[in-house]
Amino acid sequence: MQRECFHRRDIDLLPARFYVVVNSIGGLVLGAFDGDRLVGFLTTMPGSREGRPYWYSQMLAVAPDHWKCGIGSQLKLAQRDRARDRGISRIEWTFDPLEARNAYFNTHKLGAIVRRYYPNHYGEIQGTLSEGLESDRVVAEWWIDQPRVIPATGIRRLFIPADIQSLKQQSLPSARDVQMRVREQFLKNLQEDYFVAGFERTDEWSAYLFVPGASRVYQGD
Repeated sequence: MQRECFHRRDIDLLPARFYVVVNSIGGLVLGAFDGDRLVGFLTTMPGSREGRPYWYSQMLAVAPDHWKCGIGSQLKLAQRDRARDRGISRIEWTFDPLEARNAYFNTHKLGAIVRRYYPNHYGEIQGTLSEGLESDRVVAEWWIDQPRVIPATGIRRLFIPADIQSLKQQSLPSARDVQMRVREQFLKNLQEDYFVAGFERTDEWSAYLFVPGASRVYQGD
């Protein structure tokens, strides 16, 4: 599934023992099955930030022939329930800010916020969906016991392509120009204390919804 979903080379695949270790040190490994066939999985590692424990959601994958069946949502909600059972209130993960489908799922459906952006976070990645572009990543923060932020006033929109992979196939230089524009505007909004609290998506365009108050949201929780 790592090959199928992420187009990973063998050298980049995580071995079975990784999942055994994660499951034995306070993390979580979940699988979704269609009969005997694994059609989705999720892995979570324990972490600590500023002296407080949280979960880092390391990987979520769903077999392409089972997309749009709700499996990803079911895995994330199961992850949330198990986090609550263990007293974990925050789950984080990174994602490519140019992938509109993931951004919509993370921020609109789950209610995660974004207030960190890392340019070229993993360096050069070959044999994956990121090939051809630098590995920029944003951090989704999912505060599972707090009310979600509803964008209302002071909204700034940052538009991205509806399908970055199609744009890459049509013109890689254009995709690179888009990445530089999105990076610049993302970092500018974060510097000005705005954060992502939602996402809009149509067949033609997609947009992040930034609202003010990044330094204040979910503080002390």
